[in-house]
Amino acid sequence: MDLAALLRLPPHGLELFLLVLTRFSGIFLLAPIFGNAVVPARFRVGLAVLTAALIYPSAVNWPVPTMEGPLDVTFAMASELAIGVTLGFAANCTFFGIQMAGHMIALQMGLGMSMMFDPNTRTQTTELAVLFVLLATVTFLAMDGHHWLLLGVWKSFQAVPLGGFGLSGGIMEHVLLATTGIFDVALTLMLPVIGVLMLAELALAIMSRIMPQMNVFVAGFPIKIVLGLVTIAATLPLLGGYMRVVIDRLSPALIGFFR
Repeated sequence: MDLAALLRLPPHGLELFLLVLTRFSGIFLLAPIFGNAVVPARFRVGLAVLTAALIYPSAVNWPVPTMEGPLDVTFAMASELAIGVTLGFAANCTFFGIQMAGHMIALQMGLGMSMMFDPNTRTQTTELAVLFVLLATVTFLAMDGHHWLLLGVWKSFQAVPLGGFGLSGGIMEHVLLATTGIFDVALTLMLPVIGVLMLAELALAIMSRIMPQMNVFVAGFPIKIVLGLVTIAATLPLLGGYMRVVIDRLSPALIGFFR
């Protein structure tokens, strides 16, 4: 008696469940919040299995690709994993841009020497980058972004059948748009603070010409830090509003990613 008969699954039921599970596993590898390194691997595996089990009753009648041997099963699972990873990467691009903005602002303020370990990315980063990502995470959860992410996976089953993934021009275009969106988000968030810091740099350069005996390099550190923090505090409602706009724009993009 095989495993499918032991579990009382319909014909090809085990293969169907494995393919659905693999697609959800790809999401939980890279997606925001779900793919964070601080989330235990056992929890992510359990969540992927639970989600696949909840989807499975609706997927019983879905067509299953012909898999005659281990090689066919491997290719089909790799195809499903690629779909989940692609969708998770596209969703995470917004967070990459927000983190980049915080990191570049901190470097311009002179906070680059106070690097800290980020448990989410397992890399050295600045405090402002961590703060920006935390604000984006709270906004993402408050706007039910995790629900939209799971809905995007569900819609992907309707757009791309099991085992039918291919790198078409439309998918590559969506991936490129998501990648370029990293720099779009980062530059938009950086502009107010970077603009003020550039004016401060210009003022310090003029002062160094007027008073050569003044140590502008030493005096500039506290000035840029204070100006940067004051600008961030003054523009924080605008930053939060832009994060809401970006995440709200992300939701329909996830749903129609594979169309």
